[in-house]
Amino acid sequence: MVLTQEEIDGCREAFLAFDKDRSGTIDVWELRQVLEAMGQKPTEEELFQMISEVDDNMSGSIDFGEFLKVIENQKERAENFDDENDMIDAFVACGGKSNKEGHVKRETLVRIIKQDFGLTIDIEELINKIDSDGSGEIEFDEFKILLSS
Repeated sequence: MVLTQEEIDGCREAFLAFDKDRSGTIDVWELRQVLEAMGQKPTEEELFQMISEVDDNMSGSIDFGEFLKVIENQKERAENFDDENDMIDAFVACGGKSNKEGHVKRETLVRIIKQDFGLTIDIEELINKIDSDGSGEIEFDEFKILLSS
């Protein structure tokens, strides 16, 4: 995950604004202020986890380079979260439940792929590969594999 120059400049401004003692590093409490100013609400556990993931010199605080890694990790988590939400939305649209329970019927998925979307892929074969119990009912984990392949 790479930050744009604009994002890096914004990070530099935020870093300098919260490096109150001008030490060139920010500690866990300063990090919380930075992230809250950026619209995030991390827990103490998440803050310590973020620092431990990037604190290469084990100082307990992070310098600007380490701070950029924190922001990149946060950005990546946010993007992956959106992918998961999109997957759940698609599952629900096909007949599953938003809590990942339930299933999508084989016939429904075939109709959506072939008739609604007009795709020529061999959806039956793909379903056969992922429908591990042969039930004709695609559970969320199977649905996720199907859409990811």
